[in-house]
Amino acid sequence: MASYILRRFMTALPVLLLITIIVFAVMQVLPGDPARMVLGQEATPQALEAMRERLGLNRPLHEQYLSWLFGVLQGDLGRSMVDNAPVARAIALALPVTLQITLMALAIALAIGIPLGVIAATRRGGLADAAATFTGLSSISIPGFWVAILLIYAFALKVSWFPSSGFVRWHEDWLASLHHSFLPALALSLRPLGIFMRLVRSSMLEVLKSDYVRTARAKGLGERAVILGHGLRTSLIPLVTVLGVEFAALLGNVVVIDTIFGIPGFGRLIYGSVLRLDLTMMQSLVLVFAVSVIIINLITDISYSLLDPRVREN
Repeated sequence: MASYILRRFMTALPVLLLITIIVFAVMQVLPGDPARMVLGQEATPQALEAMRERLGLNRPLHEQYLSWLFGVLQGDLGRSMVDNAPVARAIALALPVTLQITLMALAIALAIGIPLGVIAATRRGGLADAAATFTGLSSISIPGFWVAILLIYAFALKVSWFPSSGFVRWHEDWLASLHHSFLPALALSLRPLGIFMRLVRSSMLEVLKSDYVRTARAKGLGERAVILGHGLRTSLIPLVTVLGVEFAALLGNVVVIDTIFGIPGFGRLIYGSVLRLDLTMMQSLVLVFAVSVIIINLITDISYSLLDPRVREN
């Protein structure tokens, strides 16, 4: 097991290095002048040149890249080009907010998607199957931003059950934090909910046809025990791989959700850095996102290998 984890980790290192090169290269070809974004449109050429020198933009590209990379390896993500604030502090404040909402969205998707998939598989061809399938397809098809607006209108403006914007951090008031997080998490959960439902349904249908399930029924086990004890347990194994992929996708979708709900999370930080052309902030944000995805995939691979030992042999 240790050798399998080591192989996966060593495979991720060159990918991460390549990501840093791509991120830095993309930042350099973006339109706009960071120095002018800081000083404004009325800045003189002399002031702009001085600002570029202060920001290190007048150095050769390879020097800029190596300086940034060595700083990252030492835990220094640099300072914002706009307000000179430490990038690491901004990320440390935003990332827990995003992780909380993303984990809540994943929990909602699992809590609804798995039962819907089981119901659809065990009542194949019936009204329950049609209703569950319709729900799953609708949740995948409807854009998340549109659902977010509808949720705000229905549950924040009409009945005032939930706040329409803002956020309370977990350490300040955990109950208020959950209250503020629910609508954003619900809007974010729709796509994975439909995917989980369809995956569990198809996997469950295959498992229920297997020999060991027929044997369990022949031994006199009740249908509930067969479905939950034999069918569902095996059907959830493919879900592990999809969990990692969907968690990474949710992290990428928080930009819209954070903006609509006014949440001080990772997505809003990305949106603000793009508007202000804060290259240092954007580079670090994309790098943190890439590292998060690699870690998620590594955890997914390890979890899947624990559930299915045959994976370790590959």
